[in-house]
Amino acid sequence: MMQLRKEVLGERLRAARRRNRLSQDGVAEMLGVKRQSVSAWETGVSGPTALQIAELAVVYCVSAHELLFGVEFQKVNVQRLVL
Repeated sequence: MMQLRKEVLGERLRAARRRNRLSQDGVAEMLGVKRQSVSAWETGVSGPTALQIAELAVVYCVSAHELLFGVEFQKVNVQRLVL
C-alpha cells in the first residue's frame, strides 16, 4: 500500500499555492486557519484534515487526489475490466 509522507504532501501543497500566486497568509484566511498551520502543512510538520484537503483543492483548482497522490484522478471503465 502506498504511504503518504507529510513532507511529500507539503511539497505538493507549496507548489500548488505558488502556481496560484497565493501567499500562506491568503490561503490561511480563505480556510479560516492560522498562517502557521499552512506553513506546518507545507513543511511536513503536520498535515491538513480531509476537509481542509478538500478546501485546498478548491482554492488551488486541482483535485484532492492530485494533491494527495501527485497525479490526476482517472476514471476506470469497470465494464472493460470485467469483460
